[in-house]
Amino acid sequence: RCRDVVRGQDAVHSAGTLYLPMLKEQELSEYLAYVARTPFYNATWRTIAGFVGMLFRKPPIIETPKKLEDYLKDVTMSGVSFEAFAKECAYEDLSVSRLGILVDHPTQVQNEDGSPVTVAQAEKLGLRPSMQQYKAEAIIDWKYEYINNKNTLVQVRLLEEAVVAKNEFESEFELRIKVLDLVDGNKYRMRIFKEDDEEQIGEDVYPVMNGKNLDFIPFYFIGPDSTEATLDDPILIDLVDLNLAHYRVSADYEHGCHMTGLPTPVVSGYATEFDAEGKAIPATFYIGSTTAWVFPDANAKAEFLEFTGQGLQALEKNLERKENQMAAIGARMLAPEKSGVEAAQTLAMRHSGEHSILAAIAIAVSEGLTKALTVFAEWAGVKGEIKFEINRDFIPVIADGNLLTQLMALVQGGHMDAESLFDWLKRADLIAPEMTFDEMQKRIDEMPPPAPIAAPGPNDPNNPVDPNNPDNNQPNDPANQ
Repeated sequence: RCRDVVRGQDAVHSAGTLYLPMLKEQELSEYLAYVARTPFYNATWRTIAGFVGMLFRKPPIIETPKKLEDYLKDVTMSGVSFEAFAKECAYEDLSVSRLGILVDHPTQVQNEDGSPVTVAQAEKLGLRPSMQQYKAEAIIDWKYEYINNKNTLVQVRLLEEAVVAKNEFESEFELRIKVLDLVDGNKYRMRIFKEDDEEQIGEDVYPVMNGKNLDFIPFYFIGPDSTEATLDDPILIDLVDLNLAHYRVSADYEHGCHMTGLPTPVVSGYATEFDAEGKAIPATFYIGSTTAWVFPDANAKAEFLEFTGQGLQALEKNLERKENQMAAIGARMLAPEKSGVEAAQTLAMRHSGEHSILAAIAIAVSEGLTKALTVFAEWAGVKGEIKFEINRDFIPVIADGNLLTQLMALVQGGHMDAESLFDWLKRADLIAPEMTFDEMQKRIDEMPPPAPIAAPGPNDPNNPVDPNNPDNNQPNDPANQ
């Protein structure tokens, strides 16, 4: 359901009766027209896109050793940067609330003497780690066991699609199962099988890192609020179901408009004519100002059916009600803006639900990618601290002038530290997000002293000099300079 709704109108229409049942005694051609007339109001996708925009409103914090920076420009070996990969993970987590990340490395060759190749040699050969995202549907099964008093992932089975060449000009897709497991609980192994007959393709592969076998499976789950492998309902499933309910009501409304909106002529008192054999002669009536209907019976009447009643208005109200419900669940960006100025506190309260959802998603994706990036760095031979954190400041602080004046007074009065004021200014987007307090302080210290303010002259209309007041600052008086 989530996949179809997120993909939009084409996917929902293609699903046919799965989401829109046929009307009673409706022919297939009529049903296809019924579906084609119904638009799909994709509140779910717009909500997800808006949430991702809030998550990446500010660049994520990425702290890695400098040697890893070039690797981050392409972490998938297909030209996708780490930040773009993180955004794809956020989209996926919001869509179905489940995905996995596999950190992989091509089979490492050995030197002639049997020693492992160095990092420099591996880079020269084009051997480097990569990250691959696996969607929820591709994660077939998994298994945990307690090893050394630790709940350890010991097996994962993943579904993949491989391109197999049939001949020089043709190729086809083949489903395969990648099995990742721990042999004897301490040796990572990778195997590939055909999906149809489970025949193994190639030999067992035992990936190594820095010349040693891995004692763990470098696969990381990301869920709606954690990096556990547990199955949870998609975080926006209520919005998805309501979106489909809106679609069904919209189908009834469009069908009603189609059936009642087209003019239907009605003729009464018309005497049917018969031929010599007593068969009724079909009558043809043309509509338009260039034709006339002439009936022998003076009591015959011709008129159009006209729709009356409140049926369609009830459907309109139902559609509006469901749109408001979707807005309440999460599609805030689809709701009409409130007129006038809304208090910042009121606005923050209205968005508190989204904040909790986004905070959970931000934490889960950040944790999962941090774990994957740590192994990625180790496999690249780069040591050092790894940190990745997605923005959690989803709505910018409104830089109100009066509040800023009050905060400045608190700092000057010794009731608030300057660093807290600095953090507030960053949240209000008045300071670049990458700027630190120490860097800002250094800039301030390096600034030249402010230029002196010129004293008012005798002809200054804003501050005239009173020659009778000896305390007045007269610029030409040496005593006052």
